[in-house]
Parts: sequence; C-alpha cells; structure tokens
Amino acid sequence: MGSYDFLKAWREQSFQVESPLVSVSEADLEEALQAGAPLITLVPPVISADGFAAALAVVAGLLAEHQSGDAAAQAAAVKGAIQKAGPSERAALVQGLLDGTGVEEWAAQRGVLAGMLDALAGLAIQPFMARHAAALAGVAPLGLWRQNACPICGSAPDVCRIDPDNMRHLHCPTCDTQWEHHRLSCPTCSTDDVKKVSLLTLEELKPWRVEICDACGGYMKTLDQRHGGLLARPKVDLFLEDARTLQLDLLAEEQGYRRGGRLQ
Repeated sequence: MGSYDFLKAWREQSFQVESPLVSVSEADLEEALQAGAPLITLVPPVISADGFAAALAVVAGLLAEHQSGDAAAQAAAVKGAIQKAGPSERAALVQGLLDGTGVEEWAAQRGVLAGMLDALAGLAIQPFMARHAAALAGVAPLGLWRQNACPICGSAPDVCRIDPDNMRHLHCPTCDTQWEHHRLSCPTCSTDDVKKVSLLTLEELKPWRVEICDACGGYMKTLDQRHGGLLARPKVDLFLEDARTLQLDLLAEEQGYRRGGRLQ
C-alpha cells in the first residue's frame, strides 16, 4: 500500500507503547511452542484503544500527505472517522482486528472504505504488536519453533534473511518477529526437495534475491547478509526493504509464482 516514502515515514514515527507484563511461565510458553500454537493464543496482546486511535490517525494522515486523488481522500476520511469515534467505538475496532472479525461493519457505519481502513489499521497496530512480541520473545524459547508462520502472532512471513553465520530467519510483517527456519527448504510449503527450489536475481538489487518453489508455486524474497555491506546490519528494517524491492516481486510474478503459493 502506498509508496516506499510513505512507509518509511511511518516506520520512523516513534510511539510510546508501554511494555506489557508477561505473567506466563517459560514452561507454559515452551509447551505452546512445542504444540505448534502461536503464543498470541496463550498471551493475547492488550492494546490501548486511545493509543491505537492516535497511531491510526497518524498513519492515515501520512498516507494522505504522500498520495493524491481518491487515495488521499480515503485516507483523510479514515483519519476523520477515528478522531470522531468514541472510546467504545475505538475499542470495538481494535477488538475486531485482534479477533479476526474484520473492519467491514465499522467502516460501513462511518462511510469509509473497508479496504483502506483495514490496510491502515494493519500498519497502525504494528508498534503495539512489536512491543508485545518483544516482551514474549524475551522469555519464550523461540528456538524451539521452525514452522513457516510467526511463533508470536501466527502471521505468514513476508521476507527472510540469511545471516552472516548462514542461518535463515523468517520475518513477520505484523509484529516484526524474526525466527530461525530450515535453511534448505521452501519457506512457504517446507518442501526440502532441492530440485524444486531455485533462485531469481536482479543485479541492481543484490544481495536480495527470490527463492521460487515449483512444488507450491510460491516465492520468498531473501536478503543474503553473508556478503557484508550496509544490508548486513542486524537491525536492518526488513519491512521497509520488502517495499524497496518490489521489482523482485514483479520478476517472480511474471514467471507465474506468487506469495503464499498457489491458490487452494
């Protein structure tokens, strides 16, 4: 959604999000991970409705500044709607995002486009989910998890990186968690048939590349940090890098591959 400049402006915003208290024992967290359950099912995040409303107003305002025409008008409408909403209405929107019931009814009641609201709300909730994830990661043995979904919130990864020690890490776009994954398998379907997985590259975007899988028809952009340089920094923003490397998405899609694999 929107431009790289817009997403960069949003990621540079600083929100004072309180660190949540994690009262669950490490043993319970370990049990959940071993059972294949994302930790959000055991420890759901507590998000301030007012804090979320403030973040949503900021991100909507930023998009309105970076876009024009209908997109700018729609973003401005979302900002106006959230600023007019009362405490219970804001709380209902947060709950709808967390429990997966969606935002369609909320949007329809306020005359804003559900698609725009959903996209902006997904960005606005990032800092809260990231702080919750960081708190859980501080006590949970995430090294037990090797699945191709986020161990904290269960979201599908957007990109991955190979660190200087040749370890692969998948990245969650929802809560910014990174977790280790099998090095020689498809991050979408987990096949370990090396004949099914190959690479696509663009010289101008190296050390980024695309891993494509003929078993599931999926692809995953991968940052290879073994070659050093600025992109080998431990804190490189993979969410922003995903937006910066859209040419690789086009390259994969032109050859018939898609994020998430083939439609079921």
